[in-house]
Amino acid sequence: MKKLLVKLKSIFPIYFLWIFTILLVGFLSIRNLSFSPSFPYYTDLSAHYNRGVASFAHFDGIHYLRLISKGYDDTGSQAFFPVYPMLIRTFSFGIFDPLYVAIFLNAVFLLITLYVISLEITGDKFKRFLILFLSFPASFFFLANYTESLFILLVVLFFHFTKSKKYLLSAIVAGVASSTRLVGVFLALSLAIELIKNRKSIITTSALVFISVSGLLAYLGFLTIKWGDPLMFFHVQSMFDNGRSGDSIVLLPQVIYRYIKILATVNSSSILFLRAFWELATFVISLLALYVYRKRIGVSALLFCLFAILLPTLSGTLSSFPRYLLASVPLFVAISQNLSSRVFWLTIVAQYGILIATIALFVQGIFIA
Repeated sequence: MKKLLVKLKSIFPIYFLWIFTILLVGFLSIRNLSFSPSFPYYTDLSAHYNRGVASFAHFDGIHYLRLISKGYDDTGSQAFFPVYPMLIRTFSFGIFDPLYVAIFLNAVFLLITLYVISLEITGDKFKRFLILFLSFPASFFFLANYTESLFILLVVLFFHFTKSKKYLLSAIVAGVASSTRLVGVFLALSLAIELIKNRKSIITTSALVFISVSGLLAYLGFLTIKWGDPLMFFHVQSMFDNGRSGDSIVLLPQVIYRYIKILATVNSSSILFLRAFWELATFVISLLALYVYRKRIGVSALLFCLFAILLPTLSGTLSSFPRYLLASVPLFVAISQNLSSRVFWLTIVAQYGILIATIALFVQGIFIA
């Protein structure tokens, strides 16, 4: 218990400052900025919540909220994997408001995640990670009605159990992750690498890898039985008007070309330009950082981060990429440990400023990730 309190004491100041930043910027944005929601079903939100609470369910958040209450009734809802909405519905107990439950649980999931990471890295190294991670401009999604907090908890638990050679627990966590977000399926590859390195038998490796992908397989089976299309989660992507392809895989060079074309032709002061620049810059920097720090990240974690970075591009866009990058926790750890003090603090100042801007835009109903 004493060790737990010591760890939490090292987390709380930065953690609560981060929450305070989100709430304060959200409050000031509501009070002083115009509101122009650009996503469907906002009237459903406004009928039940004030603007401050409703902002936690903007964009995909409202889809998760509808999933929690209605299940997979709407065509298009299949794009969202089932574990997160099922979990929120379960902990609502049919009594509590699911959005409030989601906000509370997401805050708890993040806190547990940070605690587990503090078991792996300590002292100033942990504080540097904590500051870098929570100041990242898309980090406010950890509180919103999105899968981010739950998913990174699963990722961190997976690598924690794998490091401890608790492979069955790793496989179970990976299985849950694979039905939380599609990229979770690549944890099975990371587990397979660790099992092979440790000379586990083919039978053991095969069984654990199967458990690792069981969540995704179960969801594919559900989609097949109900709609006759195991890839319906992919085929409905184009419905969301976000530039994603729902019928073909787009190669990375074509995606990069699209973004260069946007940056060359769109007004440089427009939201579209700024969003495209942020998405492309984040993508390029993350790939470069992954290459630079490749020897400081274990092979299994390196491959997971690589696939987490590359998978979103196959839909033909980098839309929401900064949010997706949050799953690459091992990369954030490597960056935080290896930047010089000067570069580190310049990065934090830049990130924190952009974080304030992204919160304000999101609360205004402007899509940024």
